[in-house]
Parts: sequence; C-alpha cells; structure tokens
Amino acid sequence: AFLAGAPSSVSAAPTTLSTIQSPLQDLLSPGHWFGQFLGVNSHYETWAMDSSPEEVSAAFVEVLEELTEEEKARLLIPNFDIVEKSATRVHVRTWTKIEWLDSLDFSLVETPEGGCLATASFYATGFLPTSLPGAPLLNIALSPVPFASPAPSSAEYPSEFRSGMLQKYRIKQLQAMLAEKLEEPVVVSPRAICNVGDYAASNFVSCWRLLLP
Repeated sequence: AFLAGAPSSVSAAPTTLSTIQSPLQDLLSPGHWFGQFLGVNSHYETWAMDSSPEEVSAAFVEVLEELTEEEKARLLIPNFDIVEKSATRVHVRTWTKIEWLDSLDFSLVETPEGGCLATASFYATGFLPTSLPGAPLLNIALSPVPFASPAPSSAEYPSEFRSGMLQKYRIKQLQAMLAEKLEEPVVVSPRAICNVGDYAASNFVSCWRLLLP
C-alpha cells in the first residue's frame, strides 16, 4: 500500500519538448520493436528473490530514488521519472544528457513456494532523442534501422562492460544495488518466471523469448 502515490521525478527535468513527447514515445517504443531481437540496444534478465513482490518493488523504487548524482552520471541517466510503481510493476522513463529516452520496466510475480520472480528490462525507445521535434513519429519511420547503445569505454567503468552494451551494464548495476538494499541474493533465473501460470498467460511474448535456446 505504501507504494501508491504520484509518480516520482528525480534530478532536473528534461526539456519541455521532451516532457511532452516522451509519454507517447515510451508507449510506442519503436526502437524496441526490432531492437529487442538484436540485443544491442536492450537487455533483460529474470531475477529470483526470497522477499515478497511488495518488498522487492519497494526496495527497487528506493534504489532508484536514492541514486547519487555520481551514480546517475555513471548509469547515463541524469534525469528520470518513475511513472508507475506498484507491487507488480515499476516503470521508469530515463533520459540521457542529450535526451535519448530509454525505458526501464520491472515486473514482479509471487511464486507458489514463496518469494518472487521479477523481469528487469532496459531498452532504447527510439533512434532519435525526444528533444527533437516530432521524434516519436520520426522514430516510427526509423524503427527498422538497427542501432546500438554501447557502454562507455572510460577507465571508471568495470573492464567487463567496456566492450559491451549500455543496457546490460545498467541492469547488472541495478541488480547489485537491489541485492544490497534487500540484504539477500538477487539470483538470475532466466526461465523460471514462465513456470508461473498467471504471468505466463499474460506475458506470452516475453515467455516465448525466454524459452528460446
């Protein structure tokens, strides 16, 4: 119950144009239509935890709201809005410094044996930043164009991520922060979530992807 409330805004707001255009681009996410199958501008994982969905969701929101300016800079999300937060889902719009819009989606389901499973997905929503007039419509036209979101290569980033993808780096950092907040392991469990009937029935596409070899 304590998760209910108005969406949270963190750090300085994006430009007015980005603020106006971002809800539509987030809803459509044309950059994710094909990008999710290429894996170069999106990353998702399924995590298993002993805590309840309510506890995990609340902890995840706290992790985001407690990010320092330095941590936000390292994750390349100087601005973000938590636009949905409940026991079953947390959805976040994030902007880079030049206002490319990336979305973070965190969905949770309780398991029959106790604890919960969650899918964390971070993905680029479009080829062009939302600071550009007409970006949502232009990004629909550009949706077939493949593009990557590479991780920064500077020495301040862990060496294992420097030649990889930004979204994977973000997900792995959030996983570690969540484990520290919960004071329990957050275990990668990529297939288990699709054994939970209610989740599998309402998330057929996600489960189909998880079950691929």
